[in-house]
Amino acid sequence: MLYAAQTLSLACLEVLVHLDKRQLPQQYVWSETRLEQKPSALQFPHIEVVSSCQLAGQEWIRACESLAAVVPSVIIPQESNILVNPNHSEYANLLWSNPQPFRFDPRLFSSEPQIL
Repeated sequence: MLYAAQTLSLACLEVLVHLDKRQLPQQYVWSETRLEQKPSALQFPHIEVVSSCQLAGQEWIRACESLAAVVPSVIIPQESNILVNPNHSEYANLLWSNPQPFRFDPRLFSSEPQIL
């Protein structure tokens, strides 16, 4: 499954939560594509039940009924991520932009959090 976001800023946050904040990541790139049809909303079980969400995602991939699905971001639930099924017949038709360098702002990687 290709895990994407509707915006570059949300994609950055989705990556950022999984990174070691003591090391500034290097050599990241981004790319975009346009979907011909609006992806359908994929209904997952309650977001805190991770194993149930994983099973639902696996079933969605296996069923191959749609190329893409919209799911709410756990980080910002008012925004959406896009799941793309590389097993779907239309996946090969996606046209991706050339990869562009992405630089994380070093301020995101301070070693000690500051309370405002």
